[in-house]
Amino acid sequence: MSTYASLSGFYDYRLVTLSILIAVCSAYAALDLSRQLYSSRGFTKLIWLSGGSIAMGCGIWGMHYIGMEAFRLPVPVEYDWPTVLVSIAVAILASGMALYEVSRPDRRLRGTLIGSTMLGLGISTMHYIGMAAMRLPAMHVYSPLLLTLSIALAIAISYLALQLAFASRQNLCHVSWRKLGSAVVMGIAISSMHYVGMAAVSFVPMQLNPASLSHAISLNSLGLASICATILILLATVSIASTASRQAAMYAAGLEDNRTNIQTIFDSLKEGVVVLDADLNLIQCNPAAVTLLGLTGAAASRKDLAKTFEIFLPTGEPLPLDKWPSAMALKGQFLQSCEFRIRRTDTGRIAIADISTAPIRNRAGQIIQILVSYRDITQPREIDEARVRLAAIVESSEDAIIGKDIDGTITSWNAGAEKVFGYTASEMIGGSVKKLLPEDRLHEEDEILSSVRRGETVDHIETIRKKKNGKFIHVSLMISPIRDSSGKVIGASKVARNITERKNLENQLYQSQKMEAIGQLTGGIAHDFNNLLGVVIGNLDLLERQIKGNEPALKRVATARNASLRGADLTRRLLAFSRQQELRPDDVDLGAAITNVLALAAPGLGPQIKVVSHLDSSIPSVFVDAAGLESAVLNLIVNARDAMSEGGTLTITSETRVVDHGPLLGADGQLKAGIYACVSISDTGQGMTPEIAQRAFEPFFTTKGKGKGTGLGLAMVHGFFNQSGGTVRIYSEPGYGTTVSFYLPVLLESAKATREPYPQEISYRASGTILVVDDEAELLEVASSSLEEIGYKLLTAKDGASALLLIEQHKDIDMLLTDIIMPGGMNGIELAEKVTSKRPEIKVIFCSGFPSDAFSEKILPLAERPLLRKPYQRSELLSVVRKTFLETSDGLHKQASSEPMSHE
Repeated sequence: MSTYASLSGFYDYRLVTLSILIAVCSAYAALDLSRQLYSSRGFTKLIWLSGGSIAMGCGIWGMHYIGMEAFRLPVPVEYDWPTVLVSIAVAILASGMALYEVSRPDRRLRGTLIGSTMLGLGISTMHYIGMAAMRLPAMHVYSPLLLTLSIALAIAISYLALQLAFASRQNLCHVSWRKLGSAVVMGIAISSMHYVGMAAVSFVPMQLNPASLSHAISLNSLGLASICATILILLATVSIASTASRQAAMYAAGLEDNRTNIQTIFDSLKEGVVVLDADLNLIQCNPAAVTLLGLTGAAASRKDLAKTFEIFLPTGEPLPLDKWPSAMALKGQFLQSCEFRIRRTDTGRIAIADISTAPIRNRAGQIIQILVSYRDITQPREIDEARVRLAAIVESSEDAIIGKDIDGTITSWNAGAEKVFGYTASEMIGGSVKKLLPEDRLHEEDEILSSVRRGETVDHIETIRKKKNGKFIHVSLMISPIRDSSGKVIGASKVARNITERKNLENQLYQSQKMEAIGQLTGGIAHDFNNLLGVVIGNLDLLERQIKGNEPALKRVATARNASLRGADLTRRLLAFSRQQELRPDDVDLGAAITNVLALAAPGLGPQIKVVSHLDSSIPSVFVDAAGLESAVLNLIVNARDAMSEGGTLTITSETRVVDHGPLLGADGQLKAGIYACVSISDTGQGMTPEIAQRAFEPFFTTKGKGKGTGLGLAMVHGFFNQSGGTVRIYSEPGYGTTVSFYLPVLLESAKATREPYPQEISYRASGTILVVDDEAELLEVASSSLEEIGYKLLTAKDGASALLLIEQHKDIDMLLTDIIMPGGMNGIELAEKVTSKRPEIKVIFCSGFPSDAFSEKILPLAERPLLRKPYQRSELLSVVRKTFLETSDGLHKQASSEPMSHE
């Protein structure tokens, strides 16, 4: 430590700030250069290394001299310019060594330590050489501790600078917050090293040697400004050059990436792409084109292409070379997804391809190349054709074929499903299949879906489903799981077959067999019981003779005889049901027989019951047991009376019916072809449900209270008419009443002289639109089929509201054929009134199982319109419809223009 007093100085903080700013700019330039040096090679790298070394060295040197100039001493200071040049050279050399270390491709710790040491020593050397260039009347005295600290700090700062430079050389961005932050850190660190070095020196006054001023220059404000400007311009030039170089590199890299991406896309396209020149020679093609067309992938002439593959029209006709899509493109006719067939000549494989062409033009707009794309659609087309065939099969199926997902949501719905269930595809797709299930069978769908999810097939289960019109039908179901390509169950295919008709036939067969079995059983019992009763009654007669005069005993014998006679009557009824009753048929006048029964029953009917009869006197005689007939009719009249406990109307009608083609539509059983007398006995009681009506003829089945009926009345009637060659049926509507109709064959002799009420069935071709309304789906379907078969256009509805909607939508409806009693709050007569009030030209035919007079209490009059009685035959239906059409001139014109066909 010198014992002399040192000169006191102070810092100009404006220049201090300027020195730090130059240090930051130099650091930023160094970081910016690191990317260029790292990515450059050869002579370019040498240029960047030289320019960067000069710029960075001058920047560090400028920071140093501005920092020294910022320290103000009370004595004049000059600088020895040769020494200054040496300091600049040292700064440039140290910067070059640092930049070279950054430019190395491998980053090793050892190299980094050596580089940072050399850079730190170089900066320290530059600093102290610059201090030695100072010329002033004072001697430099250094603090060993601070001097050592400044050198160590220079090395540490150099290590930090190299690490930041290594991190920045991967950054393609010209400006980033990370780079700016790194530059600020490096600039402040380098400045700190300088000012620590300045703090290590003290200036002790001494006599200045004039010889040392031979090369000394003074640094005024203008010179200082020139140095700053020169350094900043130099740093800016390097930074701009680096930025421009980086942008050019990024653009070139982008172009290369684009070219690579385009080539990758070109090679990975599934469509075959071929590029041809103006002479249709192959320039380039992708692998898909090689596979599809059999090309080699190398350039080929037009003739070579013609030998490699052939093009055919979809019809199979070969396409000439001058008509190929590429040739037509040269003429300006470009294709877009046109279908052709392509055959490879080497393998013979034929593929279906969509071919498109596009021009490649130069800047002058001239076509210099043709791009042709080939999209192989062979497999999709085969799949589409298979799908179309499958869809046609599905749509043409009479069975309901329904697709659904694993949650039960419907995904497909064929025409058979619409026919079976009544819903259209738009109404069902997207909804739940549970819409078809009755409330008490919703659990079935959950069980079915559980089986489907397990991959199980549900085979032929028979159950009940609900149609759109609310009717329940019997169906047979088969459900199979649908799997995706990985085998996962994604849904189910359901096939539902309507087996309602089969079930009805089975029920009829079962009912017939049951009735037959009951008949055989009751017949056998009745015969044995009759034998026993004969013994009892005979012995009672003998006993009566032996106890004459014994009044108490005679009274008991009489009681026993009456009970035995009632038992004999019971067995007679059982024998009648089992068709084993001995009948004595004769020629019977049906009208007279019914009149006699009415006279006999009149006192027992009471004043609350009104009797209406419409008996056709032209009905031929029937060949039947007279007593059995009167007993059966009386039984039916008594049942009708009992059904009207609060009074009502009893209607009896008779008519002739012709059965010539199988069963009556809507009737149970089968009648042989022939002419029958039909008698209907109707009441206006509460009616019966279909379930009760089905069991009405069973023996011992009754709805009457205890002690009010044996349940054998209708059973006896059923047996009697069947044994007599006819049949009996029940038609009932809850809330409207019941009609029991029986059919008996008329005598053939009489029939020959009787004009048939309906003509023989003739097939003819008719025209006109008929709306059929009936809540019985089966009868609706049969009637529709019969009318459509001969040419009528048919519309159908299940209730009055639906019928009115169809009337509004279809202005071409000519006739309304409606059932009278229907659900929905509107009967057929009310429907007809509403229709004719809007469209009076529409003809109306009513249809019902009740006679017309049976409606007088509960329904409006029929207003003189035709009534088609259920059950009816096809010939009856067609005859009434044709007759009603012929009643108008319009209908007459339609029928007259029809083309007659041959008799069936």
